[in-house]
Amino acid sequence: MDRNQAMPAEVSNIAMVFTLVSFTMLFATLFLTFAIFRLTAEAWPPFGVEKLSLFYPGLSTVVIALSSLTYWRFEKSGGPRWFGMTLALGLAFLGLQLKFWAFLKTLGIFASTGTFGSLIYGFTWIHAAHVLAALALLLWVLPTARSRESFEGHSIRIRNVGMFWHFLGIVWFLIFLIIFVL
Repeated sequence: MDRNQAMPAEVSNIAMVFTLVSFTMLFATLFLTFAIFRLTAEAWPPFGVEKLSLFYPGLSTVVIALSSLTYWRFEKSGGPRWFGMTLALGLAFLGLQLKFWAFLKTLGIFASTGTFGSLIYGFTWIHAAHVLAALALLLWVLPTARSRESFEGHSIRIRNVGMFWHFLGIVWFLIFLIIFVL
């Protein structure tokens, strides 16, 4: 590979690293905000609000972990089946978020009903927006996933989209652990 061919790959990799660093700063700021409110609150969850069920967040964690695994398998084998499973699991994750938000509403928890609700919705909305963006990137990879002949020429794209996808899985695991479990 000559220098001219290597440059776009280097630029693409650097751009993805900068993107992930900026998203890390965003989520770190959210976690810091959560820590401040949680540590200064008299009670968490607030009085009158029962501890949230882990059903939807837990199931979401399993789904996003499986989607990371299926994307990893796609990266290794190039098999369109693994890619399709990743897309389906990503959509299932978003569907579970919709169910979770509906569940919160049945409990009377809204983004506008105080710090607790606004933090729960804020984390899950921002993460879901990033998952939606990642699904759009997966659609960008879709033609490559369907054609094994072009897979070799697009390994950088596949790897960078995978970095973003796996990053979102890690962030969700932290959200699940810090926001819902602890």
